[in-house]
Amino acid sequence: MMLPDPRLMPRVAPKNELIRAVMSLLTEPDGAEAERKRGELRRLTAEKLEFDDNQSLSVALQLAPDQTAFRTLWHSLVDTLASPSTARHAVVFAVPVVLAAGSKTATALPAQVDAAPLLAILRQHGVVRADAEVSLSGHLLHADTLASVAFSQWFRFGSFLTDAARGVPLDLAGSDVPVHEEGVFVRYLLGVAMQNPDEAPAIRLGGSMGEWGMPFMQQLNEQMKTPGVTLFPIPAVPNVVPEALRQGAALRLDVNMQMWASNIIRKLRAGNAGIAGVAAAHENGELRFTVSSPGDDKNWAAFVWPLAPLDAVERIEENFRALMAECQVEDVRVVGTIQPDRIDEVPVFLTCNDAITLTPPENLH
Repeated sequence: MMLPDPRLMPRVAPKNELIRAVMSLLTEPDGAEAERKRGELRRLTAEKLEFDDNQSLSVALQLAPDQTAFRTLWHSLVDTLASPSTARHAVVFAVPVVLAAGSKTATALPAQVDAAPLLAILRQHGVVRADAEVSLSGHLLHADTLASVAFSQWFRFGSFLTDAARGVPLDLAGSDVPVHEEGVFVRYLLGVAMQNPDEAPAIRLGGSMGEWGMPFMQQLNEQMKTPGVTLFPIPAVPNVVPEALRQGAALRLDVNMQMWASNIIRKLRAGNAGIAGVAAAHENGELRFTVSSPGDDKNWAAFVWPLAPLDAVERIEENFRALMAECQVEDVRVVGTIQPDRIDEVPVFLTCNDAITLTPPENLH
């Protein structure tokens, strides 16, 4: 893998209590002591959530000096939300659903589905324990709707909800999906699982998709069928809400890049043109990809991937290479140096026709 990481990370902030705990854990060579420090970080995280100190958590995440530190603190947050108490508690989770849709006329996909058959599929395939007390709402929630709820609010629900059937006490309305031409969208199904101590997990969070993905997708497709719309729904694994939001955003970008690549490659092939893919990292923390034809400065298309803190540059590059191989594009070029965001206020996109002139040839692979 050749793409550099263009993200600028802050210096270590030793005065920040959470960052200090993270760095102490990461630099601890003794295994037993490291576990004790992991527990201390978890205690501090729970304390911030319990006292509604969302700002301290957000600031510490912004001050994480590298991806490992960010991941360590993020996992502490996610684990605390997944298990806020050793007594009976609620696990508030979300199922991301990416919707790749196309329509020749302006229309909209529904904002709600019947969640009962979807929950039945999760039970059938062991994602939800057969006898667990679990509810799943059919409202297709926009990411902004869930992101507006503070970390501490999800923690409070986990600590104080006493049954799953009533769901979370928030007025969260689903958002329809406006479709015109082609687009990739993401919505979330919110659920509650009651976890009793000393019982097997009521719901399996994270991990791989497994066999439930196909019937879940088919059920969504059947329920959301809309005249004149081509729809391909792609679910992701359930997780606590902040992690589900992160995974849903990444999956949406992944699917969007696939749709973008197939469209421009199909167009260029129709004109019997040669095709090249170029990947470059840019100063504002973005990866930018282009597909173009040698000698043609007009017919090309670009895709921008704004890097989130836990995005792996190597994985994104690997996926781009795999996508080009799947589309039978053999000319794939990866720029080995970080490129400017703009030149003369114009966003920089490198195609196969100008990458060599804008970067040293030895940095183009």
